[in-house]
Amino acid sequence: MKRLWAAAAILAVLLGGTLWNAWYAERLTGGMIQQLKQAQERTAQGDWEGAAELSEQAFQSWQDHEAYLHILMRHSDTDEILSSFRALEQYLALEETDQYTAANAELMTQLELLAEMEQPSLVNIF
Repeated sequence: MKRLWAAAAILAVLLGGTLWNAWYAERLTGGMIQQLKQAQERTAQGDWEGAAELSEQAFQSWQDHEAYLHILMRHSDTDEILSSFRALEQYLALEETDQYTAANAELMTQLELLAEMEQPSLVNIF
């Protein structure tokens, strides 16, 4: 009977960790997406400096959580997002509206998909 309880406890801990990771990934990427949306609005108003600042804050948040992201997420996904942040930085510096808008939309989608992969759903399980 002790083995059953030990197995149930281990399963509960793993389930709790999985649910926490899904919640945390959603919270982390959601904050970055909000900053990138605000940056997009700033570029529409012609405030490229403000957009660069908000994008830099989103990138800094990514950097601050790099260990977590590289341990628990697929490296190919995190590398792709890092490249997208770098491209976004260049488009902001050049004030290229069309390229910036496309790159920003792609980056936000990548962040959404990263969080979505961690959510417990039938699509992710099977």
